[in-house]
Amino acid sequence: MWITILMVLFFISTCALGYACYNMLKKIEVHEEWIEYFRGEVVQVKKRLKMVDDKQLFSNDDDVGFVFSEIQRVINEFDEKIK
Repeated sequence: MWITILMVLFFISTCALGYACYNMLKKIEVHEEWIEYFRGEVVQVKKRLKMVDDKQLFSNDDDVGFVFSEIQRVINEFDEKIK
């Protein structure tokens, strides 16, 4: 009698834990896809930023250069965080 009750409880808890693991796995996969997409976007932004300042006109200007270098710094920091 006790063994049957324990087996039923074990089966129910196993099913509940299995469902919880499956649910968490699906959520992790969604987040991984989002991170990969966002990483690609950051790489594209870095490439476009280099194309815009191909002749280093922005980075050499005092006022614009400060803003430009801050934008680059923020993009680089963000790129490091999502790696």
